[in-house]
Amino acid sequence: MPGSTLADHRAVTTPNARSRAGFSLIELMIVVAIIGILAAIAIPAFQTYVQKSKTTEATTFIGEIRQREESYRAEFGAYCAAPVAPRAAPDRLSALWTVAAGSPWNQLGASPDSAVRFTYLVLAGAPGTAGPGGSGITGNDFWYVVRATGDLDGDGTQVVFETYSASSSVWVGNPATGATNAAGWE
Repeated sequence: MPGSTLADHRAVTTPNARSRAGFSLIELMIVVAIIGILAAIAIPAFQTYVQKSKTTEATTFIGEIRQREESYRAEFGAYCAAPVAPRAAPDRLSALWTVAAGSPWNQLGASPDSAVRFTYLVLAGAPGTAGPGGSGITGNDFWYVVRATGDLDGDGTQVVFETYSASSSVWVGNPATGATNAAGWE
C-alpha cells in the first residue's frame, strides 16, 4: 500500500489483545446455562422414550398371544389358559423365556423372539364362568384375559398390560392399587 508503513500493516493483520485472551466468564456462564436448560429438557424426554420402548415388548407379544388364542379356538373350540411365564420375574434387565415341555404355552404356540422384561399369564374360561373382576367379561361366551406384568425401571412398582377377548384394546393398570383398566392404551 502506498504511503503506509510497516507498523500500520502489522496493526491491520495482528489480532487485537481482547480476541487473543479467550472467552470471558460471562460468555462461559451463558454457554453453561444453555447446556443446563437443554439437558433439563432432553433427559426426561429420553427417559420417557426409553420407558415407551420397553413397553413395546408387552404390547407386541400380547398381540401375538391374541392371534394365537383365536387360532386355538378355531381349532379346538375353546381358548387356552396358560400359567405365568417365565417363572422367575424379570428384574431391570430381562429374563429368558423358559416353559416346560407340554406347557400350554407350547400348545398355544406363543413364544417371544428374545428375552423378556415381563411375565405373561393367560386366563381363559367357558360360557357360564365369570371373568376377572373389572374385565367386563359377562361369561356369555368363551373368553380369555392376557396379562403382562413387569417393573420397567427397577423401583419395585409393577405395571400391568391387559387385553380381553371382547376388546381389541390393551389396557394399562397398577396391580398394587387394583386399578386395572385404568387407562386405554393402544
